[in-house]
Amino acid sequence: MEDDKGNWLLHGDGSSTLTGSGARVVLTSSEGNKVEYAFCFDFKASNHEAEYDVITVPIRMPSHAGAKNLIAYTDSQLVTNKVERKYEVKEERMKEYLQEIEEFTSQLKNFQLYQIPRTEHTKADYLAQLASSL
Repeated sequence: MEDDKGNWLLHGDGSSTLTGSGARVVLTSSEGNKVEYAFCFDFKASNHEAEYDVITVPIRMPSHAGAKNLIAYTDSQLVTNKVERKYEVKEERMKEYLQEIEEFTSQLKNFQLYQIPRTEHTKADYLAQLASSL
């Protein structure tokens, strides 16, 4: 991407357990500054909802910091394929998540979402599980 100053990376993972739901997110600016978040949801969320929240919650942060391009990584095949419209979205709540993602990404010059293997996401997965159990 031609303007490196506006490039941001997003790595995140969500988790839902019997005791709660949470997520872990790492945002990295083009200058190499990292912001890490681990948060608990104050509502009961399915594992898929927690994975969507990993994209929808932090996607606002880089745009407020002047991001022009955002590359996001998740280990959720379902979320990746629904965002890319390869899978049909039937549930109303999931449609709301997709609409929110589209609203924020339309303000960016470029948005890319990649699914990475769960084995490459072990630290994010562990912290997301920890956050969901608090």
